[in-house]
Amino acid sequence: MPINVAEDVNPLLIELKRIGNNLNQITAKINTGVFQSYDFQDVVDEQKKIYEQLLEIARKG
Repeated sequence: MPINVAEDVNPLLIELKRIGNNLNQITAKINTGVFQSYDFQDVVDEQKKIYEQLLEIARKG
């Protein structure tokens, strides 16, 4: 059953974009060899899903 939120989701979208920017910066550092870590693609994919769901909620609200 989907959950619909009637509150303003814009603050959540802004924060999610900030998290995305941080992930992009981390990924860039990994790609340049500054440090090594695991593949962040799963994290990025899940963040995209959350963002798309919040946008859908915002359109309905």
